Amino acid sequence: MLTGRYGAAGAMMMMALSLGACQSPARQDAYKVVGSSNSFMAPTVSGARNYTPAGEKDAPNSNVAYPDPETPIYYDRPLSESILSAIELGNYSRALQVSGYDRLLQMAGPYTVFAIPNEPMKHVSEQYPGGLLDPANAQALKNLMGFTIVPGKWSVDRLRRVIARMPTHAVGLRTLSGAFLTVSVEPGTNQLVLSNAAGTINRIWVTGIPQSNGMLYFTQSALPPVFPALPVAGQSQVAPGVKSAPLAAPASTTH
Repeated sequence: MLTGRYGAAGAMMMMALSLGACQSPARQDAYKVVGSSNSFMAPTVSGARNYTPAGEKDAPNSNVAYPDPETPIYYDRPLSESILSAIELGNYSRALQVSGYDRLLQMAGPYTVFAIPNEPMKHVSEQYPGGLLDPANAQALKNLMGFTIVPGKWSVDRLRRVIARMPTHAVGLRTLSGAFLTVSVEPGTNQLVLSNAAGTINRIWVTGIPQSNGMLYFTQSALPPVFPALPVAGQSQVAPGVKSAPLAAPASTTH
């Protein structure tokens, strides 16, 4: 069941939308996709890059910092390749590999990925003994990573069209973890925001990079999946969410 603030009718409408996408099990061969020069320069904000000159005549005696390089993400590449090449998604990419979801994102799909940047991934990992990638935390890792992947190609325009038709002004997307990810338009800012079944909000940082087998977003924080518990006395009980601080101001592609 979805969070009660949408009501039964809204929950049924949102649930129906999760059944409309069909995924292909075929492998997405990046080298058979017609190439193009269309790309988005993905930001990098999590690096600590300093250079200390040594042994140079008249060299400064302090560290010299230089900016983190942006990463080109090409529209005609598969999700697996683009995520692996993005500096800001290094921790997320590693978590995909450990959880096994990286192989899925090599397939034709399509899939929509709401990727978690480095700092939020690091923060989440620190909440688990031994780190999130420890084999003892395999199920928690699987749940978190599955909650960031939705079957189908959900562009910003498509999400806004569907949301505009919904009486709840929100759409529920079933993720690979089985939990629902709700997408709605935030009043005042008119921006798309994500939320889990407990109502915890996660804002989008980079919106809608087209990929050959889906769509790629960067989020501002890590949103924990919330799974419905068995009904008690006719009510649905859900676990509380954990709010995370935003990472940075939103950035968007030209699409």
